[in-house]
Amino acid sequence: MLQLTAGEIESAIRGHIEYGSRATVVSGISIDTRSLKPGDLFFAIRGPNQDGHRFIPEALSKGAAGAVAENGFAYPAVFPPGRLLLKAADTHQALKDLAAFYRRRWSGTLVAITGSMGKTTTKEFAAQILERKLCVYRTPGNYNNLFGLPLALFGLESAHDLGIFEMGMSAPGEIAEMCRIAAPSIGIITNIAPVHLEFFSSLEEIARAKGELVDALPLDGLLIHNTDDPLVEALADRFPGVKCSFGFTERAQVRAEHFEIRSLQESRFRLSCAGAVFNCIVPFAGKHNIMNTLPGIALGMKLRVEPEHMVQCLPRLRQPSMRGGILNFRQGFTVIDDSYNSNPRALMQMIEVLATVPCYDRRILLAGEMLELGKESPSLHCECGRFAAGHKIDLVIGVQGMAREIVRGAVESGLDDSRALFFATPEAALNFVADFLRARDLVLIKGSRGVHMEKIVQGLCARFGVASNGL
Repeated sequence: MLQLTAGEIESAIRGHIEYGSRATVVSGISIDTRSLKPGDLFFAIRGPNQDGHRFIPEALSKGAAGAVAENGFAYPAVFPPGRLLLKAADTHQALKDLAAFYRRRWSGTLVAITGSMGKTTTKEFAAQILERKLCVYRTPGNYNNLFGLPLALFGLESAHDLGIFEMGMSAPGEIAEMCRIAAPSIGIITNIAPVHLEFFSSLEEIARAKGELVDALPLDGLLIHNTDDPLVEALADRFPGVKCSFGFTERAQVRAEHFEIRSLQESRFRLSCAGAVFNCIVPFAGKHNIMNTLPGIALGMKLRVEPEHMVQCLPRLRQPSMRGGILNFRQGFTVIDDSYNSNPRALMQMIEVLATVPCYDRRILLAGEMLELGKESPSLHCECGRFAAGHKIDLVIGVQGMAREIVRGAVESGLDDSRALFFATPEAALNFVADFLRARDLVLIKGSRGVHMEKIVQGLCARFGVASNGL
């Protein structure tokens, strides 16, 4: 973290110092006492379940340099000497304003990634492709909301040439606010898909919210966009600056074609970019994962990284945890751990992988409920079940709530009801599938974050033991 003094913080958050010296230097920013480090400045955020002001004494006892509290806060004892107490009207707004101030002290290139699917994987692949040529910082984990993004920005240091940040959203205006804070000069839009339909009435509304990134880019900025997605293409059409398209269609400037899955850990395709053609190998299966590599290649081209170098990096790419990793078990069955999250389009993409990869006898789907789909939820779940049956999946297991509709859709499409089962919890599904599995089975485990499908993965690991993994 770049050095910040209490005086600079006071000015940036439009607050005032109640205790402590303006010359005090802080070494980090925290909103959680569980991860706080000595020297951090603790922001007391009011949330729906907890009020961070309750934890200010704990933060100071753990060595925090000080705290930022709302104007009406009174410390419950004698304030510790040598520590800071800053006051502001709204501590969340103060956190965002300080992050915006901090970002503008950093002179590197900031890239923002948004889209309905693939943000984290796209970010990781881009960083891995470029980090041998540039000093790259990227969002840790999925710090992609109006709390996580400001915290992620404080990780930027003067040595970094490039910062790559995710921007997620669940309401209009959120991406615009994140852009105000982060001031990206390059934007990447991956796709528009039916997610968060509980909060939006249509895909077009989702596209408008994602399009706030386009509106925030400077005229001399760069937009990298998925030309295969009509809604993304419509957003790109309104950007007056430099654009670079990626995809599988002929009009893509960075294009993948002749895609072939060789195994779970090898796919091949031909890359066309910068007037040249390259034969590429990546260590995973799935057309969608090839798509996730293309924005990083497009970004590298615009940053003058040689295409040959980027192609050489592709076989070494590693997927983020719980996003398609391969677990080979001693008993001879294999699990695709895609348990981090799910939505209808992403589930169908992974069902295609499950059905297509060669050399397995039985293909088993454990699909958790997909949350935040609004009134379309039953039909979208049912469509995924029909899709699975149409791809000859041998066993379909739905887990929790609306996943019952996945099972119904599979049965309606011809799958015998003895091979389409519903369980109310991950634990119940685990107990069944652990007795069902045998050698040469391929298992896909996927579901929304709130369903905790990783419990099934963890349970299988505990019961059987992993021989190897492809994470």
